[in-house]
Amino acid sequence: MIPNKRPSSRDEHHLLYTRKSWSSGSAKVLRRQSYCKVRMPRDLHERLHIEVPSVPVPSGNSVKHALDQIDYLSNFGAISEKDNAEKRLLVLIALFDCIEQPTADALKEQLKIIREYYKTPR
Repeated sequence: MIPNKRPSSRDEHHLLYTRKSWSSGSAKVLRRQSYCKVRMPRDLHERLHIEVPSVPVPSGNSVKHALDQIDYLSNFGAISEKDNAEKRLLVLIALFDCIEQPTADALKEQLKIIREYYKTPR
């Protein structure tokens, strides 16, 4: 924590994590893609990292395909920076579900946790 800076109650969460795993080439570009990040409550962010320790990195071709598709969908207005975490995860799951099952499974687990979190009264 930075001294003299009030901690935020919301964190930026990379849907594709951990940074160490997603640190090179196209995987790094995809992880940093603004559509693959979302602001969320800190307690939810921490819970995601505890319950889903990492998202497996898919093959290079799958990552490049996902980057192309996110760009395409964004250009045609099918997705936007205003999309919530649930929609972003659904898009990523659709991109990886048939070809990169371990990646899709980790994303599905995040989706389940997020849905449970927002279903529970706060």
